This record gives sequence, structure tokens and C-alpha cells, in this order.
Amino acid sequence: MKKLHRRTVLRGMGAAIALPWLEAMSGTSSTPNRLTELTTATASPKRVAFMYIPNGVIGSEWFPQKTGSNFDLPPTLQPLADHQADITVISGLNRTYLTGEPHSQAGSCWLTSALPNERTNGISAIDTTLDQLIAKEHSRLTAFPSMELSCNTFVDNMEPKVFDAISWYASGHDAKSSNDPHKVFKRLFGKATPIKRSVLDTVIDDAKRLEKSLGVNDRQKLDEYMTSIRAIENRMIRQRDSKHKLGKINFTVPEEVPTNRGEYIRLMGDLMVLAFQTDQTRIATMMVGPERWQTPQFYEGVFEKPISHHVLTHDPDFDDVVAKVDRFHVAQYAYLINRLKNIQEGEGSLLDSCSFVLGSGIGNGAIHSYEQLPVIVAGSGGGVFKTGHHLTAAKGTPLANLWLSLAGNMGVKLDRFADSTERLKGLA
Repeated sequence: MKKLHRRTVLRGMGAAIALPWLEAMSGTSSTPNRLTELTTATASPKRVAFMYIPNGVIGSEWFPQKTGSNFDLPPTLQPLADHQADITVISGLNRTYLTGEPHSQAGSCWLTSALPNERTNGISAIDTTLDQLIAKEHSRLTAFPSMELSCNTFVDNMEPKVFDAISWYASGHDAKSSNDPHKVFKRLFGKATPIKRSVLDTVIDDAKRLEKSLGVNDRQKLDEYMTSIRAIENRMIRQRDSKHKLGKINFTVPEEVPTNRGEYIRLMGDLMVLAFQTDQTRIATMMVGPERWQTPQFYEGVFEKPISHHVLTHDPDFDDVVAKVDRFHVAQYAYLINRLKNIQEGEGSLLDSCSFVLGSGIGNGAIHSYEQLPVIVAGSGGGVFKTGHHLTAAKGTPLANLWLSLAGNMGVKLDRFADSTERLKGLA
């Protein structure tokens, strides 16, 4: 069986497709010195991803009652039932609130490395975010240091970027996220849009040559991988060509993205999974929605007409409605966990190599509380972190303790991250 380098790609006219991990890649490494601490040819590289939900959650429906491994999933987390053994639900983590507009400090400061009392150019506590610090450490290992995705199809653009950015190179310099699946796909695979010809058609000859040299398992894996790319291409074509009318609400959605909200989130997430599977990046952020923006969104299968999530979070009479939105977001997260879990890599799954975080920068959206933040971590980060339990942090534990733990697991050597006091106890 032919031995392959981990960076082997399929090439064709104007396109290059990175390959997933194959058995034929075992034992082939040219990673030198310092970089071998982060990855080896025989072990799956570690990845970290952050999926952000805006405006907080209804905590009474989110947090389990029992601590430890013997806990029942509360109503909002029920979509995770099939993956309970693969997740850690964390409660008790907090952030420090500064005076000023609370939503402007929510998503923008969620992953920040700035101390809570720092301000630059009037912006509160924004500096290089955790994902970008990790990306810098891994920049020489992958085609893209990081991937920034957004599921923002909102049409009102009155809000400044601090409401719509969770990844920052530095204060005042956000890492521009993409909300267009076609552009993301083009970035990954170098194929122009609209799709007139499949990117797979351009590399088919190279793929056939490679296939002849692979073992049975690798041939099957290669076929499954290319089938998944074809399926995503077809989905994007269908979504591009479809136009939907959402009730009588007078607003428009760009044709480039699905009007079905769940499909849109899942599609963007699938692109993230593909990027991880092909090792084109190991760090990703995905913002499900921006803070405070008011455009109604349609949550299919949940409500009969579009609703404004942020507006409803401020009315206690609608807690049950907001909890349904929370559950909707968790369901999309569960879908992506399942995708990662069902992709084999080495002796385990793609999920095994990941720390896939779901959370919000606000605890209770109605009162803009920065305490009791909702956080879930899926995957063991390469076998380092415990899963299948509810971890209750000690009173006063900063969210930055979790970030310090994730940074360390990704090879970033820090003694402190923002206002952290130590690595999060009970995670590993």
C-alpha cells in the first residue's frame, strides 16, 4: 500500500482538494522540532471550535440539577441525548461586567484575552481573542490559520461590529467572518460560484490514480468523503436557486444563503467540519447570530412565523418561547456533534480530537447577567478532557479558566489568560 503524506491533495484544473486522514498516511511526517509538539503523523491533530449563541439563555431550562456523570438532561439540552457521553455541561462560570451597553461586551468579549477593566479607544476589554492566539501557534501547520463563520442573515445594519464579531486580531481589528457558504466553499476548494461544474469533476483523474494505490478501507473512506463534498455542492445549488416568502414580514434574505434557518446553520457547520476533516484549519468560530439585532428570523419547526429573539428575551412572559429558541440552537449543535462523531480518523472519530464549545457571553438575557454562563464542551480534545458529566465550577470561577485550559491543550503556553486564576478544575 502506497504511503501518503498528510498534506497530499487531489489536483485538477483550478482546484485542489485536501484529503481526510487515511490509513496510508500513518508514519509519514515532515513536521520539524517545535511543531511536533502540536501534531504527529500517527495521532489525530487537535482542533478547537466555538459556536456562539446571542442574548443568553433561559437557565432554568438549560442547566442540569445534578452534578457529575449521573445527571439528567434538562428540556433545552434534550437534543443532545444521543451524545450525552460525549459532552461536558459546565455551570458556574462568570465574566466581569463593565459599565456601558451590555450586549456590546457579550460576544465581542467572549473569547477576549483582555482583562475586564481594560479599554482601548473606548472599546471595553477587547484584545486578541483565544481562537486567534491558538491560530498563531498553528499557523504553519494548516492552509488556513483559522476559520470565522457567521450565520447572520439579518437585514438591519444599524449595529456596530462589536455586536457581530467574536473573533478579533486585536482591539478594533475583528477577524472578518463570512456568512456566504459559496464564498467559504470557494475559499476551501478554489471553486468559483455559481457552481457550474463540480469541483470533484476537475480532480477526478487524480482521484482515480490515487484510488488504485489505496487499501480497501481507504478507498471506502475516500469515496465517502468525495460523496459528502458532492452533497454539499448540491445543497448550495438548491439553496441558491430557491426563493422563499416568510409570511407577511417585509424583509429580504440574500439569495446566497438558505432562508431555512436550521439548514443555514447546519450548512455553515458542515463546511467547518469539512475544513477540520481535511486539516485545512484546526481553529474555527461560528456566530449563530449577532447580539441585539432585531430582524425577525424564522425558526422552522418551532414557530409558524418569524420572531425577534432579542426582543423576546426581555419579556418574562415569553420565557417559554425563548427556551424553544435555545433548544433550536442546541439541536443544530447536536447535528454538528453527530457529523464530527461519524467521521473516522485514525483509531477514533473526528470528534475525539476536538474541543467543540457552545456558549453565550450573557447568562440571563433579560437582565444582562454575566453570571452562570451557558457552556457546553463536546469532544475530549484528543483524550485530555473528561466527557459525559455536568461540571459545576466553584463560586466566582471566571470563564477565562476554561479558555486557559483549552489554550494549553492546543499547545499555547500561557500562565494566565485574561482574568483566569488557574486551569478549570474538573475538566481534565
